[in-house]
Amino acid sequence: MKLPSTILAAAVAFLSAAAPSNAQQAGVKMQFMTFPMTMEPLRVELLVGEGKTLELFVPSNELGPIVKVPPMASLVFGETVMGAEEKPEFKVYGKGKPIQAPKQLILLLRKGNDMAGGFEVRAVSSDIGQFGGGRLLFVNAASIDIAGKIGGQNAFALKPGAQTILKPKMEANGRLAHVEFFYNKEGKAVPFFSSMWPVDKLTRGLVFFYHDPNNANKIQLHSFRDFLDAEG
Repeated sequence: MKLPSTILAAAVAFLSAAAPSNAQQAGVKMQFMTFPMTMEPLRVELLVGEGKTLELFVPSNELGPIVKVPPMASLVFGETVMGAEEKPEFKVYGKGKPIQAPKQLILLLRKGNDMAGGFEVRAVSSDIGQFGGGRLLFVNAASIDIAGKIGGQNAFALKPGAQTILKPKMEANGRLAHVEFFYNKEGKAVPFFSSMWPVDKLTRGLVFFYHDPNNANKIQLHSFRDFLDAEG
């Protein structure tokens, strides 16, 4: 029996609405982190639908827990405040684009002392193949160029706001790698840090370069290791 076209169209629409796509079922796994350093986690909301938000507590000295969110075309962060006529409204503090990866690390780089000053939103793949054990993520949050040498072989140069992921060659019995960092001063590379860092396949490192809040001419770095778990 041949169904009328109107009934067939309605049936297709119903089945499409009732059975979400594989991407919608799976969602996207995200972890969040904020910078510069803050003693207390940043309390912020992620817009996940029309009038719907997800409250997040975003730390700065470790990665936040893995959160599953629906696929979204953009990442919008802010907070719900009381607006005109005592009605709640969403105040936006930062926007960014997610990447095409099932596991993502979202960085919230604050522009002021608190999130009300706004922040940049960066997405980095958190898949083991791209940012897994033995790798280091470098983020230049300073306003000048930063360069570095890792493990005697890998070298990088970062413009302000840029980032890169490297896998250094092990040294010192396969457990340490020598790192050296420089900043650009009037076209000259000025060294400001040199050390041996532990590197192993069970951890990944995150390194942020920034200006000392008490001395804008001094470059500081903030680094920590993230221990991989079963989620990867």
